[in-house]
Amino acid sequence: MDHSHLLLIFLTQLIVLLLVGRLLGEAMSRIGQPAIFGQLLAGVVLGPSLFGALLPEWHKTVFPDSPDLKTMIDAISQVGILLLLLLTGMETNLDLVRRRFGVVVATSLTGIALPFACGLALGFLLPADLVPDEGRKLVTALFIGTALSISSVKIVAIVLMEVGFIRRDLGQLILATAILDDTIAWILVAIISGIAAEGSISVGQIGFSVAGVVLFLGLSFVFGRHLVARLIRWSNDTLTIEFPVVTAVLIVTLSLALVTDLIGVHTALGAFVAGVLIGQSPILKGHIEQELRGLILAFFSPVFFAVAGLGMDLTTLAEPNMLLFALAFVLVASVGKSLGATIGGRLAGLTGWESIALASGLNARGSTEVIIATIGMTMGVLNTELYTLIVAMAMITTMIMPPTLRWALARVPTRPDEQARLEKEEADEKDHLPNMERVLVVVDDSANAKQALRLAGAFAAAQNILTTIMMKTAASEDGKAAVGEETVPAAGIDLVKSTAEVAMAKLSTDAKPADENPGDATSPIPISDLIRSKALDDLAAGEAEIAKGYNLLFVGYRKPFNQDGSHFADDVDRLFRSADFPAMISLNGSQQPADNLPRNILVAADGTQSGSLATEIAVALARVTGGRLTVLHVIELAEESNILRRSAPGRISSILTHADVHARRHGITAVPLQVVNPHPHRVIRRLADSGRFDLIVLGAMLRQDDEKLLGPRTRDLVRSLRAPLLLIVK
Repeated sequence: MDHSHLLLIFLTQLIVLLLVGRLLGEAMSRIGQPAIFGQLLAGVVLGPSLFGALLPEWHKTVFPDSPDLKTMIDAISQVGILLLLLLTGMETNLDLVRRRFGVVVATSLTGIALPFACGLALGFLLPADLVPDEGRKLVTALFIGTALSISSVKIVAIVLMEVGFIRRDLGQLILATAILDDTIAWILVAIISGIAAEGSISVGQIGFSVAGVVLFLGLSFVFGRHLVARLIRWSNDTLTIEFPVVTAVLIVTLSLALVTDLIGVHTALGAFVAGVLIGQSPILKGHIEQELRGLILAFFSPVFFAVAGLGMDLTTLAEPNMLLFALAFVLVASVGKSLGATIGGRLAGLTGWESIALASGLNARGSTEVIIATIGMTMGVLNTELYTLIVAMAMITTMIMPPTLRWALARVPTRPDEQARLEKEEADEKDHLPNMERVLVVVDDSANAKQALRLAGAFAAAQNILTTIMMKTAASEDGKAAVGEETVPAAGIDLVKSTAEVAMAKLSTDAKPADENPGDATSPIPISDLIRSKALDDLAAGEAEIAKGYNLLFVGYRKPFNQDGSHFADDVDRLFRSADFPAMISLNGSQQPADNLPRNILVAADGTQSGSLATEIAVALARVTGGRLTVLHVIELAEESNILRRSAPGRISSILTHADVHARRHGITAVPLQVVNPHPHRVIRRLADSGRFDLIVLGAMLRQDDEKLLGPRTRDLVRSLRAPLLLIVK
């Protein structure tokens, strides 16, 4: 077959696999089943079971028996395996496992051990004509035992979301156990594939494979997280090409896959661990996953699962003995998993119904088993018949799982403490700050800048958020060094770090034990990784930095407004135009910035988006300052509304109630202050001038004309304030 004809057939295969896979995936999704079932079914339809049986000549035309074509499509499929495992690893939240480690380990180990042992025994009972190589029957049995014993975390997560149970305590426990199952699965596959690659089995070889896996995992999780995070940040901040982070992620994935291959275990483990490390990176997680998910789910996933379906031959199940083996596979997988996980749950202290629900939730296979079966086929330890049995078992057990899980979950009541946690999480989802990953701070060498840097350090610690400081000095403005002034680059970054250290120490002292506060199990990012600095040579550098993926801009300039105060200064206006996210402006008023963090904070809550964000930021700062937070809401009524003016103070507004609930969720007791006045800005000015507060936090919506500008009342208030001000604009 010449090269041009080979390419034509290859492209035709990709088009057919993608088209039929996506259409059947859509059909499965519409009837409440995972889309991968449709993609697998596409391969079955296009394979020897249907297309090959009904139209054999057409089938040979589209899928000819050509080694070159099989190599090409297999290469795409193998890359698809690695990328699917990368995505699975990125979605693996190890904090879930750590929160209830004892229960998760007990349930996972018993839930794996029993079906694994039964599957291993079943593998040895297989007749000789079902085993590809009698000399490697143990490896075949090990693959069967692994495939029958573990769960697919992706399928478990999808079903838990569909039944609305993923945020429940038991739902989180099911997901955490599935995560550990998946992790154990790839370790087992890595060790078994290492044994299979040697062609013989010895205690020394098994010990070498186990030692290699343990060493690889230890080095990856001890050093890998910070190295990967730094690589991602460096590629995002330094490289100017398009999608540099995606390239870095793919290089990390392929490199770790290569490492595992070199130590004699399967590349699947390297790709999965790469995904876990990238998912733990404190930067651009959402950005990375969004860009990768489209490529993987739109191309590699349908091609891989359709190719996997091509390997199935359902005509083999027409024989009575094959049907019996299929039934045996399903029974061993379902009964073994359910019984083992139920026993583990009871031993770990769960109630009977909780244990049954946990076991039901883990009885879903799907993508993980398909990948394992594909690896077994590639290594020659599984044949078409065994491959078909394993994939059929995965599909049947996954379809059984949702109704049985719903039945069991209906009998598990919600505890009061769990209900309180769910309500807190639901409220937190509406907040702005939890979704922020990076803050950019742009300052000069003024008093405003010093205040901005101190507040930025406190905010970075409070949110455990990556912060980049860009510093503009007097020398960069006029070419001369500042005389008699402390320049920001010399001391600014130290100021931010020292403030963050103080704030982190305060938070760690006030933190509840992990068992009292399971929602905060994530380890804080070290300050050395949290804060970085870059020179601000010109505004173009600032605009380029903004484009690299930030969520909040923090500005500390000597003169952020023009001469008459009606518009932002040119530099600030250019930064705001480049940013499509909120910004904070630090204004020191007529005071010199205090050496300590603000102890008395006043925030104006008005119910707007900017006002809500201002409240969240004020609460975050109050957490680390340990000071007093006052939340002001001015009910703006006309002068003639005397009746309303007299009655309104007796009723706390919903805005203050919402602010109080938010503050309490974060361990802060806010002092509500409700005032009825037709001139809110006069009230704020009077309180600011009273000297009771050393920081005013104010939100404002920017007006969009030819340029962004403040409204006239906010502008007049900002110009007249003498107290330190943090202005949040959107």
